[in-house]
Amino acid sequence: MFLKANKYPTPKLTLSQHKSSMKTQANNRTDRTLRPHANKTIDDPPRSIQSLLDSRAIWRASHTVRHHSGCLSSGYRQLDQALPNHGWPVAGATELLLEQSGIGELQIVTPALARLSQHHWQWIVWIAPPHTPYAPALLSAGINLNRILIITPPSPKEALWAAEQCVQSEACSAILFWPENNIRPQAIKRLQVASQSTRTWAIIFREAATRAMPSPSPLRITLSSNNTLSCSDQPKNQRCLQVEIFKRPGGWPLPPFTLDLPLSSGKELDIDMDFNLHSDLDNQGPIKSLATQALPLSPYIEETFSVEPLPAQLGTKTA
Repeated sequence: MFLKANKYPTPKLTLSQHKSSMKTQANNRTDRTLRPHANKTIDDPPRSIQSLLDSRAIWRASHTVRHHSGCLSSGYRQLDQALPNHGWPVAGATELLLEQSGIGELQIVTPALARLSQHHWQWIVWIAPPHTPYAPALLSAGINLNRILIITPPSPKEALWAAEQCVQSEACSAILFWPENNIRPQAIKRLQVASQSTRTWAIIFREAATRAMPSPSPLRITLSSNNTLSCSDQPKNQRCLQVEIFKRPGGWPLPPFTLDLPLSSGKELDIDMDFNLHSDLDNQGPIKSLATQALPLSPYIEETFSVEPLPAQLGTKTA
């Protein structure tokens, strides 16, 4: 049997011609692969990136949609207009950076705390406060003293542990925490995640010098006494507080503004208080000095801390 010779034999290719042929075939395969997506533009992101952008894991500056996780009116109209969702968040961490203590940092959260104490069964826990809270002032501001607990840990490490236990217990509507200056961002992150999941308002008081330090708190506010700018009309029963919201969720930082704070509690001032103000001290129990009476803390805390109620006059005013 004889094989018929090919009329058109395949020519032999040189090395350079072979490389050129292989490159042409590769380009043809690439064109066939991209042909179904030929109608897409170069600006269209891949599906994996688009799914990531659609999730809430990344916030883009072009997004103006606010995250409505609930809010609580601050009691000050000017402050509500500047806060996200027009009020304090009911969950998550809020940092108040202070120029110095005693400039009115408690007054801007007192109306909201009063509403929580009147309408919620949960506790409002003070952890490592620099001074003993003045009970008559809290009472005149509308805060139910039966909902107040105070924890005075012997060390910053135990104070942080107590704060984490409180936000994880789901027994607290809010905590007021004074940590050490060099608290790590990882610790604040744990408080933020836990308070967000249990819908606990974690208020963290820090020094203004920590502003440049990284922090995962979604809301950070600097507070300083305003001695240069005068308050509007500035009556004798008011003082000024300069507020700067330099970090907030879903928005850009805001320029500083001046907030008028009353020196005495009262509904005649520009404060929205729709809750009842109690004036009868006999109807309110004393502030509990430690959370071990109500929260399921560990036996270690019960052995280390002593539980002592405040005196019958509901505390003494500190300087």
